[in-house]
Amino acid sequence: MSSDKHAARPSVEMNVSTLPDRPTGSIELGVVYASVEGVNDHSFDECLAELIDKAQSLGATALIGMQLVQSQFQWNQRTSLLATAIKMDGESPTR
Repeated sequence: MSSDKHAARPSVEMNVSTLPDRPTGSIELGVVYASVEGVNDHSFDECLAELIDKAQSLGATALIGMQLVQSQFQWNQRTSLLATAIKMDGESPTR
């Protein structure tokens, strides 16, 4: 395969989103992930707090598309959250 084909293409800025729809005026900052030991209400709250802290460190003002995974293997019970961190136009980070 020749690399000439790739070199001949014009440079195009590409935007990749993790979600098909976002609020108008939002800027996607990236995906954040948090995981803690345990599978219960306390571990979920602890994991959510960690996820929010990570998102805020990116300058996010909102989380969208959150996914929860709770694994309950006998030797390794964990709660994990994954979400897209966004900044809404004109908002400052708050908790």
